[in-house]
Amino acid sequence: MFGIGEFFALASAVAWAAAVIMFTRLGDKMPALELNLCKNLIGFTLILASALVFEGFALPDMSAFNWSLLIISGVMGIAIADTLYMKALNTIGAAQTGVVAVLYSPFVVFLSMIYLGETLAMMQWLGMLLVLLGIFIISREKTTKNKHHKHQWLGIFYGATAVFLTASSVVLIKPLLEQQPLFWSTALRLFAGLVGMFIFIIFSRRVTAVKQELARPHNWKAIVISSVLGTYLAMLFWLAGFKYTQANIAAILNETSSIFIVFLAWFVLKESLSWKKILGAALALVGVFLVLVFYQGD
Repeated sequence: MFGIGEFFALASAVAWAAAVIMFTRLGDKMPALELNLCKNLIGFTLILASALVFEGFALPDMSAFNWSLLIISGVMGIAIADTLYMKALNTIGAAQTGVVAVLYSPFVVFLSMIYLGETLAMMQWLGMLLVLLGIFIISREKTTKNKHHKHQWLGIFYGATAVFLTASSVVLIKPLLEQQPLFWSTALRLFAGLVGMFIFIIFSRRVTAVKQELARPHNWKAIVISSVLGTYLAMLFWLAGFKYTQANIAAILNETSSIFIVFLAWFVLKESLSWKKILGAALALVGVFLVLVFYQGD
């Protein structure tokens, strides 16, 4: 079954893949915290404007408990997880971070089983394993461009923690997303993440350092484009996928971002397309096919 939720989950993977290629290059010029702050500020501005235009000026009518869930999700998934992900990219590079990111869908699947009571059919389990295997093959291919081996375990820690917090943050608000308007839910979650980032910057006494970094010359055109792709579009599509289909299905489809990264890198950056990458992509696509065919949605 291929519905609107599945479409958004795949669209999120495409947008995020395009953004990751840009973030990897930008990360060589701007530290992870400042880059994450910029992309989230730009994304929040666009999402808030969209909320006002498409959903009106009234805030969602939520209980105090749901407000707290949204705030926790934003701090976990944006203030902390996104910064750690950027640090992983800077520390061990995109390929090694891609290996660690394979943990994302297993985390979401098991958390959604515990927290949401969702299940997968036998063939869907096989599909998920094929997706993970394919992405693992793609990500493990050796590259001479990775010069970050000295801090490999630290980078793996950054990446694994980021992936777990991201998975937890979205599973936590899955029931809320089904009841509330998409743009406002996304904007408020992102706002909570930004507040968390500002609090960290203030208490860690990094205000001056952040100001100085942002005052330096940067490729702001690339930063804006990558922010539109990686925060505005990818985040909206990501949460829309979780809103309109099962969390475990959305998570497995999100994993295809690694496949899109491979082909975008080949098409845009003229990187080589080896047989390992093609094999990994083929296995992952077969896995996605099984996940969708054997999905019994509402």
